[in-house]
Amino acid sequence: MGDPSTPRWRQYVDPYLPGLWRTALLAVLCNLALELARVVGVDGYPWTFKTPGFPLLFLLGSLVVWMLVGLVHAVIGRLWVTSALTFTATVAVAVADHEKVRLRREPLLPGDSEFAGDVGFLVDMVGPGLAVAALVGACVVFGAAHLVARALRRRSRGDTRPGPGPGARVAVRALTGAMCLLSLSYLAGFNSPGNVARGAYDALGATWRPWSQQRNYLGNGFVGGFLYNLDIPPVAPPAGYGVAEMDRIVQRYTEAADRINSTRDRPGLSGVNVVMVLGETFTDPTALQGVHVPQDPIPFTRRLMRSTMSGPMLAHGVGGGTANMEFEALTGMSMSQLPAQVTSPYQMLVPEYSTFPSAVRWLKQDGHRTLAMHPFTTEMYRRRDVYRAFGFDEFVYDETMHSRTRLGHAGYISDASAFDELHRRLVAERRPLFVNLVTMQNHMPYAGRYDDPVAVTGPDGQPLDEIGHYVRGLTHTDRALKDLIDQLTRLDEPTVMVFYGDHQPGTYPDSVFEANTPEDMHRTPYFVWANFPGPDGEQPITSPIHFMDLLLARTDARMPPYYALLHELRQEIPAVATGRMFGPEGRPMRRDELSPRAARVLHDYALVQYDLSVGERHAEAALFGAADVAVPTSFSRE
Repeated sequence: MGDPSTPRWRQYVDPYLPGLWRTALLAVLCNLALELARVVGVDGYPWTFKTPGFPLLFLLGSLVVWMLVGLVHAVIGRLWVTSALTFTATVAVAVADHEKVRLRREPLLPGDSEFAGDVGFLVDMVGPGLAVAALVGACVVFGAAHLVARALRRRSRGDTRPGPGPGARVAVRALTGAMCLLSLSYLAGFNSPGNVARGAYDALGATWRPWSQQRNYLGNGFVGGFLYNLDIPPVAPPAGYGVAEMDRIVQRYTEAADRINSTRDRPGLSGVNVVMVLGETFTDPTALQGVHVPQDPIPFTRRLMRSTMSGPMLAHGVGGGTANMEFEALTGMSMSQLPAQVTSPYQMLVPEYSTFPSAVRWLKQDGHRTLAMHPFTTEMYRRRDVYRAFGFDEFVYDETMHSRTRLGHAGYISDASAFDELHRRLVAERRPLFVNLVTMQNHMPYAGRYDDPVAVTGPDGQPLDEIGHYVRGLTHTDRALKDLIDQLTRLDEPTVMVFYGDHQPGTYPDSVFEANTPEDMHRTPYFVWANFPGPDGEQPITSPIHFMDLLLARTDARMPPYYALLHELRQEIPAVATGRMFGPEGRPMRRDELSPRAARVLHDYALVQYDLSVGERHAEAALFGAADVAVPTSFSRE
């Protein structure tokens, strides 16, 4: 019997207090592990990047983790199993976050859960050695957590106070689980207006940094950064959005298209093969300060860029963001006009719609057969769903390619094989083709891939071993690109191609980042080439949203009002990304430095992007010049 002097309510509550404080302590330890993984590898004094009120934000984050721990404990009912499972899962998340930051300079995001079940993809990303080490480490952590929790459990057996009955324990577990589940469901609406959790973070001094998710996570804590990137509520329309304003915009850019088209000879792109090639991590390492390469890795590309329309491209990320650059190139929609939490439109936006406006449907209206190519799995960035929404007729991936040669050790399908597939399709198809090819050869990880890496050194003379393997991959791409251009030159069909790199590799050491400006680290080369005469010349830094406009200029082809809008925007703001904007002279500029004309065109563009992406699509048919085209019901697997 309990002490008669103890109040009756204490007799009911006391048996549950040990479990309460132990799960709370476990939540704090798990959150601490996540934070330590965040600061490991940050040069200098990482705590100086923290928000001033971080200790309070840490406690708030621990409260969120406590809800997860409580839910697991309510389901399992044994503290030692709960401790082992939750701490092992935490370490796995912390390691995954650390590796993603190391390889891609980007933290773990909610959308990354798409890849959690794709074991083959994850092994390819980090390499088999690290994957095995992670598995062994997880087993060790689980075993250690198991032993510690069992030891604590044995120590608690000396407590002779009577515990609650089985019925009471089940009831408390059910109530705890329900409360935790409801709380977590509420947290899923973190970005909704009036959300109390978001209000608590804001009240405690959270400073959200939409231009850098690394800084978001580092400054506000892993939990805070993760919550900030959860799904967002419907996007508020820009000022003035409505049918009447969209009609005025359509009229304005119909007139602009008429002016531009009056000076062009080709009636659109009828009969012209159109090719877009995203070269995975294709860059010019010799353009970076402090990176010493003993030989030019891309001599052919450099010569070609001097003889055709070319220039630098503004990449949004370093080490990642491939699908975002592809999204911009195909849709003409800028990531800078989307909410900061939409970190991946391919995963968070496009698949929500059965159709999505893009160059694909416009070219189908012009008689093109449309083909997407990616020599890798179909599920990376949900490309199968995205390509279906865009309206591609066919998706060619690793298993459906004719040639699948791989270079080096544990390498991806080579660019030579991808280009061979591209040429094969162009020759075989009687109709004009639109091909969107995203290569994989130069995707990370790079370490140990080639037997003859290039001897690259960094700012202080130290060997950059991983970059040496990466640069060797660039030399293979350059040779394969020369072969492709030679083949397309001999092709008896007019063909135009945009080729661009998506981002710099994230494996450069911090010394390289310190020796270069952020603009330097966000530049990659691009060119627009055709096998028939046309305008050429170096262009100012640009964004992928302008590639179709540049392609139309290179072919001297007429355009619909949508691309006239992008043409007008390119004259004023040729490059724009979240937190960055460049003028026609290639000079960085602020929004308050825009001329009245530039500000108006940018506002028109924001209205059109809202209308086409998440709005009512009032202007879609008029801007693209024709009615929509039916979406294919399936992709060929032959």
